[in-house]
Amino acid sequence: MAFSPGGVLLVTDTSDGRVLALPDTKHTGHAERTVSVLSGLNAPHGIAFHKGKLYIAEINAVWRYDWDEAQLHAGNGQKIADLPGSGGGHSTRTILFTNGKMYVATGSSCNVCVEDDKRRAAVTEYNEDGSGERNFASGLRNAVGLTLNPKTGTIWATDNGRDWLGDNLPPEEVNDLGPRGGDAGWPYCYGNRVPDRSQRKDYDCSKTIAPAVEMQAHSAPLGLLFYDGEMFPAEYRGSLFVTLHGSWNRSVPTGYKVVRIKFNDKGEPQGPPEDFISGWIRPGETRKGKWMGRPVGLVVGPDGVLYVSDDSAGLVYRVTWSSGTT
Repeated sequence: MAFSPGGVLLVTDTSDGRVLALPDTKHTGHAERTVSVLSGLNAPHGIAFHKGKLYIAEINAVWRYDWDEAQLHAGNGQKIADLPGSGGGHSTRTILFTNGKMYVATGSSCNVCVEDDKRRAAVTEYNEDGSGERNFASGLRNAVGLTLNPKTGTIWATDNGRDWLGDNLPPEEVNDLGPRGGDAGWPYCYGNRVPDRSQRKDYDCSKTIAPAVEMQAHSAPLGLLFYDGEMFPAEYRGSLFVTLHGSWNRSVPTGYKVVRIKFNDKGEPQGPPEDFISGWIRPGETRKGKWMGRPVGLVVGPDGVLYVSDDSAGLVYRVTWSSGTT
């Protein structure tokens, strides 16, 4: 999701290959209509506005479009970067613009393996026009979410750990990629620099990026953002919100919620994640596939409202604060 320069919410519909606009010109808190901005795309996921242009990341390319705010129309599409194609079920491609560069996250082609393509399981840095491809951060099995920490000026990323090590390993991660990026460890390490000897027995995990935050295994952290709005109480500003899409193969399901992580004035996490929004799965539910929704993306509107997308229910939730309650 992303807001246009004029304050209209746009969403990518990955399964149907579309980009949709959801205008709310009367500010009622409900989209008054759904406008098809683009269609026929190849699994679009990443979306961003930058310097008046609309950027869309398909599964195999990043495209730049001219944007017409009055007509809610995107045109004159130009492919500016090629990306790896499908494989391994990790089809999302996420875009972030910062520091005069474009960053694109691409997941692995497998559960655990050594990749041949350096753009896989990585965040790749480009110039804003798509030139100058450079590996920024590697060893990220599936970093679906990218955001900028406003206090540190560094990129933070979610990461979904490997499967088939049991219900409670490996922990899911939120990583601070630092000013120069680096190696987050996969497939040789997981969690807080724990060796995974399935691929190599002599890898030095002590030199990898350690997680800034660890979360329940298989909870599937996807979107993340630092809240900078004015609607929520002051104590929420600077907090990190993370969507947990939820497990698919854990014996007892976990995730299916939005959590909040408190940060101090230096941009450092303080304490474990706290539930912020839950209810997408019934308490105590042990059956697989019995969720009522699966949160994915996050964006803050011009008015400080938090928006949460749900790719299972096909909804966008508008989260407001009133009289001490959300």
